[in-house]
Amino acid sequence: MKLRILWLLLLPAVCGSLFAADIDSLSAVGPVASYAKSAKAVTFTCADGSQVQITVLAPDLVRVRAAFQKPTSQRDHSWAIAKTDWTIPEWNVSEQGDAVLIYTGEVSVRVGRSPLIISFQDQKTGRVLNQDQRPMMFDPNSSYIAVAKRLGLEEHFYGLGEKAARLDKRRGKFEMWNSDTPGYVEGRDPIYQSIPFYIGLDSGVAYGIFFDNSYRTYFDFGALSQEYATFSADGGEIDYYFFAGPSIKKILGRYADLTGHMPMTPKWA
Repeated sequence: MKLRILWLLLLPAVCGSLFAADIDSLSAVGPVASYAKSAKAVTFTCADGSQVQITVLAPDLVRVRAAFQKPTSQRDHSWAIAKTDWTIPEWNVSEQGDAVLIYTGEVSVRVGRSPLIISFQDQKTGRVLNQDQRPMMFDPNSSYIAVAKRLGLEEHFYGLGEKAARLDKRRGKFEMWNSDTPGYVEGRDPIYQSIPFYIGLDSGVAYGIFFDNSYRTYFDFGALSQEYATFSADGGEIDYYFFAGPSIKKILGRYADLTGHMPMTPKWA
């Protein structure tokens, strides 16, 4: 009985050990060896056998999917995604030095070959909306995966659903794992609801990221370092959707298209 109580006390520390880990200890995805274009996506095969897939869903919506040291799974299903049948917009691919550009009328995705750094730019202004701080990462000794994004000097973060925290999540770190936590106070995390979607806002220009991963996931908006923000998971694939703004209203509308609109309230309500 005493051993069981001790294990329950230690469990949060064990589960959170990777969350606090220095990402310098993780392995980075290999450089791009080749790439192939299909009707709606560009698939990059890396030197280490990893595979990264960039899919264009709408002029302002791009999906990034990656599997480490293996191809992305043929099984592609999510309980969180409501719309899978998109009318593919006009998009193009071109090469620019040591990078591949994928662009629509609204957003340009630049994929560096070596290292494999992904950046999202406003196609009209050329402004960088969001950019990897380093290549996507994994732990070869476990199934832990992580993405590190460059942190803007004046960047602020909003979202993640029900959190006992302030509206602006800058300098905070959060765990996504629905938990029964009655009587919680500010700073208690996680609590009842987990929505791995956030909006970054820098100098009035917004973007959104939805990390579609059902494992225990973690978000760090500059708590461990002021150089980068990270989102990570205990397992699964890197699978996230990038929403180009520039307005928050526009991002939320597209997010509802992807994950489902709220039904109309009935008359009796």
